[in-house]
Amino acid sequence: MVIELFIVIFLAVLIDLTLGEVPGSIHPVVWMGKLTGILKNHFISNSKTKNIFLGVFMTLFLIFIFNLIFSGVLLISSFNYGLFLLLASFLLSTTFAIKSLIKSVQKVGQDLHENLEKARISISFLVSRNTSQLSSADVASAAIETLTENITDSVIAPLFYIAIFSVLGIFSGLTVGFIFGVMESTYFNQLPVLLGVSAGVSYRVVNTLDAMVGYKDPEHVEIGWFPAKTDDYLNYIPARLTGFLIILSSFLIGLNYKNAWQVMLSDAQKTPSPNSGYSMAAAAGALDVQLIKPGVYTLGNQNADMNSDKINDAIKLAMTTITIFLLIIFIIFLC
Repeated sequence: MVIELFIVIFLAVLIDLTLGEVPGSIHPVVWMGKLTGILKNHFISNSKTKNIFLGVFMTLFLIFIFNLIFSGVLLISSFNYGLFLLLASFLLSTTFAIKSLIKSVQKVGQDLHENLEKARISISFLVSRNTSQLSSADVASAAIETLTENITDSVIAPLFYIAIFSVLGIFSGLTVGFIFGVMESTYFNQLPVLLGVSAGVSYRVVNTLDAMVGYKDPEHVEIGWFPAKTDDYLNYIPARLTGFLIILSSFLIGLNYKNAWQVMLSDAQKTPSPNSGYSMAAAAGALDVQLIKPGVYTLGNQNADMNSDKINDAIKLAMTTITIFLLIIFIIFLC
């Protein structure tokens, strides 16, 4: 059972690293976004129904729908255990994004090295701010901010919950197997995988809702309150874990790990989000740069030039951080 979990998570990571994102027409996150848009437009168009409880309903409804779809696909395939594990790996790979995150930031770095205007266009697909007048340093800062914030949202957090609930599935399976004497049953072996996939898709639903409706403007402040708060709570531990892993990674690859620790402690709470500052501040310290979103936050101290080389250093830092976290998960399952 533990070996099966190792295989599923390993294959999911391998699928993501080799194939990247699946086509948008079948990508679950794209469909989460479409359904969120439909529900949001329906609710917001009727001022009488624009309230916090509809945000609760929307979150729980989408979690239920996508868990029903994912679990249904896996249960239908359960007649063949190999097919079950392969489909579980594929579905799991859609709940996090390593290759697409790294590749999109690499493109910004490459464009910035060649042409500032190209870099402004590239970064415009990754951030919400107006990029038309950004300097080269501003573009580099925005790219590093996006990368380091999304280490948590796109990689560490979903894999964290996948691992946690997979382990819970192991203990649940052991309990059920012991009570009913079915230690070798299909249910006993498949429950950890099912719970892991369920945790991954549930996190992705909440994170997608937060990205689409978790704003404080008059249109979204009520309907987006519940998904935004839920996302904050879910990211509380993963965000801080990511910050510490970035410090460890900076030590391993020869960056300024002492400054990473100091800046994370001093600047992590300067961002509007209670979580995103940990990974960004730690990275700013490790790279000896300032990450600046004008009028919102300034993280770190400008001790080095901000340029495309710093983006490359940030990518190396991110990949080391992700690798360490994956090694921790794999060691836990193998032990």
